[in-house]
Amino acid sequence: MGICVHLSTIAALAFALSGHNMLVAQPIGPVDLQKASDEVESRYGNAHPEIQEYILWTARTFGGSNLWLNEDAFAELPDATREKRVQHLSQLLTEAEYGRHLCAGLAEASALKDKRLVPGLMKVAAYHLEDRDYDCRAKWMAVAALARQEDDAAVPLLISLVDHGNQNTRHWARAALSRKTGQDFRQDKQAWAKWWQAQGHPPIDDKFLKAWKKPAEADN
Repeated sequence: MGICVHLSTIAALAFALSGHNMLVAQPIGPVDLQKASDEVESRYGNAHPEIQEYILWTARTFGGSNLWLNEDAFAELPDATREKRVQHLSQLLTEAEYGRHLCAGLAEASALKDKRLVPGLMKVAAYHLEDRDYDCRAKWMAVAALARQEDDAAVPLLISLVDHGNQNTRHWARAALSRKTGQDFRQDKQAWAKWWQAQGHPPIDDKFLKAWKKPAEADN
């Protein structure tokens, strides 16, 4: 079948992508790798060197496609526009079906620190199928966004992901916990839970501390 696009569709897209009516807030510029390095040094300084390198790899690999943004990417965004984007993303991430169509919004959310985004980010990060493998791109991007939120509510979920079968997911879970706590207990869920409780927080529910299993193993 040939490509056929109605003129009305083209006009609608042109309108959506024009001026302040853009459907996606525009960052202040391309990814600055020096800023990414500075963020690693200041925010992830106590993480294992492997995790620090992984964060920089993420910036280099996904920065060119705007699926990774500097922490200050929206520093110059007008307050009204920022508020509109936070409301939009909060609803999107809370209500939408899981999938890669969420990734641009997740990258945007990672540079917009707002507690209203946390529930939606946690929903995406917690996505799991017991009976089969699935695409983890949106999952690990949600975990990466949670790293910058530094919210207590996300800690049990992040602990549950430190041994996840997907490398991106488990490395970002460790990065997020290290940024939040200044610790790095690697994939030791019990150590993370013990330290967290020692800081005066409620005990971590046992469901978050079970070892990760492949879908087939979970079925058995």
